[in-house]
Amino acid sequence: TIWVLILPTLEGWKAESISNPIRIELLVVGIRVSRGKIQDYHVFWFQQKPSKSPAFILKHGNDGNIDRSSSFDARFVPIRDADTNAYVLQIQKVQTEDSATYFCLAEGNYFQIPFVPAREPQANFLHSPESSDVHAICVVEDFYPGLLEIKWSAAGKDITEGVTSGSVILNGDGTYTTSSILNVSRNFFNSVTPIQCSVSHESSGAKIERKWPTEREGAVV
Repeated sequence: TIWVLILPTLEGWKAESISNPIRIELLVVGIRVSRGKIQDYHVFWFQQKPSKSPAFILKHGNDGNIDRSSSFDARFVPIRDADTNAYVLQIQKVQTEDSATYFCLAEGNYFQIPFVPAREPQANFLHSPESSDVHAICVVEDFYPGLLEIKWSAAGKDITEGVTSGSVILNGDGTYTTSSILNVSRNFFNSVTPIQCSVSHESSGAKIERKWPTEREGAVV
């Protein structure tokens, strides 16, 4: 299972504070992909405001379908620019509250249940340059029916503080996508290894555990 985490590296990736939003009709954030073709990947967009955990905006499937969080309206438009091999998020009729850092997460092969044999979920760590926190995001998609349990733990103990459960999103094909975000301090993350995401889907019998970082990957510094 391969995930690609695209972090903000280009000017304009972070939405600056908007002093006069009435004059701004369109804001564009995006990132160019150096390897592979953008048509081969599903794309997830997240928004992070200061001192907040990343919030799921939408999923843009490689079939063109858009599965959107109920917290974000149609002003947020995902685009694949094949000419530049880039992912783009357009924010129309910009509002002051749109000022934030935006993350793009793309993946090609992913965790599915029960239509194919269960594959391990992915825990991807996002953090903004301004924050001392580490945000662990466990994304699970294409499962049916739409009931499952996601737990976080470290050193054999459950973690319940700093956990934000994402909405269960109905995909265009009748399956579901959801996520869980764990917010911990960088000191805690570096002192307790590994942090584990556990997924339990009773209908299919799937029980998957994902530990991150591995010994080979080491801690985030």
